[in-house]
Amino acid sequence: MCKSCRKGILKNREVAQTFEREGLEVKIEGIPALVCEQCGQVYYAPGISDKIVNAANGLFALSDKKHAGRLRAAV
Repeated sequence: MCKSCRKGILKNREVAQTFEREGLEVKIEGIPALVCEQCGQVYYAPGISDKIVNAANGLFALSDKKHAGRLRAAV
């Protein structure tokens, strides 16, 4: 049962999360999660949130290295 709405049933799903930093956007898809069928609240297994943030930071770091010294267009 969902801790947020206290009505919905949690189902295993794959979700996507988008991050934005300085006009650059990255999207990570295929993240395993439990999602409430009633309210849509997303729950990650312990440790998954840290992995998602680390992956997004890695993608931003790659972009910074690729575009170092050049102006970046909004993506």
